[in-house]
Amino acid sequence: MVLVFGTLTRFFVLALLVASIVCAGCGAEPPRARNLLVLCVDTLRADQLGAYGASPSITPRLDRLAEESVVFERAHAAASWTLPSVAAVFTGLFPSSTRLWTFETRLADSYSTLAERLDSAGFTAHGIASHVFFDASYGLQQGFDSFDDELCHRKDEPGWREVTSPEVSARAVRWLEERARSSAREPWLLFVHFFDPHLPYVDHSAAADRPPAPGELARYRSEIGFTDGHVGAVLDALAAGGLADDTAVLFLSDHGESFLEHPPIQRHSYSLFEEELRVPLFLRVPGLAPRRVATPVRLVDLRPTLLALLDVGEGPGATCEGVDLAPLLVGDTDAARPPNLAEIRLKDGYHRNALVDGDWKLIEDVSNRRLELYDLARDPRERENLAAREPERAAELAAELRLAIERAELLGRDFAADAAVEHTPEAIEHLRKMGYAGDDEPGESKQER
Repeated sequence: MVLVFGTLTRFFVLALLVASIVCAGCGAEPPRARNLLVLCVDTLRADQLGAYGASPSITPRLDRLAEESVVFERAHAAASWTLPSVAAVFTGLFPSSTRLWTFETRLADSYSTLAERLDSAGFTAHGIASHVFFDASYGLQQGFDSFDDELCHRKDEPGWREVTSPEVSARAVRWLEERARSSAREPWLLFVHFFDPHLPYVDHSAAADRPPAPGELARYRSEIGFTDGHVGAVLDALAAGGLADDTAVLFLSDHGESFLEHPPIQRHSYSLFEEELRVPLFLRVPGLAPRRVATPVRLVDLRPTLLALLDVGEGPGATCEGVDLAPLLVGDTDAARPPNLAEIRLKDGYHRNALVDGDWKLIEDVSNRRLELYDLARDPRERENLAAREPERAAELAAELRLAIERAELLGRDFAADAAVEHTPEAIEHLRKMGYAGDDEPGESKQER
């Protein structure tokens, strides 16, 4: 796919696009909040929540939160695995800017994170997680005043646990209780990441006298229902401490999961189909009316949105591809929204790029030199590849995709690279058991808990 721009013209177009990137709002009066609680559940598909149509619902606490929130019905991540996706939330930049392609990469200190910006504005920022990608070596802790990573271990390392939601929620509840009792007056950010819906899956309803539920999907859903209760415990602590009235609550997932909807893809980080890329996203703001938003949004939009919500501006010369969602929060859906870029290069043979522009989605299978075009309005499950039937549209989106990647790469040049994360052979094997490796086959059998 060759762009029609000449080299010089392309340079000027990219320069203009980069110069036009701002993290400001679109003119709507944004709501405001004092504190921010971010709840992230790993590997959670949007279609598994009652708030997104799952029936019967297994997520009563999240459904209740959604009823009090602005619910984004079409939110897309920037990648289908944790490290680059969470980095996109924290930085407002796509993977071609952060260069987080494999588990040997880390977010360099030269990037500005959400926590770092809030810290500079006088916020106290604390994080709690149990996923290995949140240990200090991967760079996602940058900007936090404190980060509880005691549970962040590779599988089979000392301290690694099969189930962590109870401890994650207990630590978050304890932090909120201490905050409620504290005389400290500075605003705060609390980031809480739950890991349990990630492979391998546990049947939490299984009794000692019977085997776990058959099938991974059933066990996956059991994990989601289990985690829902522990998310609810954190929300209860927020309310019990008298903190809910001036705290915005953001709920999201970093990516979804595949269960052979597109054989042979089984697991995340292999593809950019909707089951991996579309994520739940809703935001509860005190005083803001609940509503549902059908307009497509992107996780890179969260950084500027949250900074505006907390009345914190970006620093001078900030680099960010996100666009403030304030107009959507107050019901203005007329403004055009930029397309979402998604990228993965984690596993050999599974290099993919995607662009979601309105109802149209283009997937570029770089490894196999193939384009896939889908009309998400008519074909939300991406069953019919229209690339051959609509070559002009496919070519147009391919050119748009290429320009988006080049723009992200250009923005990434502003940041110094960082040293690689070193792994022993044992650590590589532990990551493989969690579903991460450079040459895994999709659907490869993995060790059960």
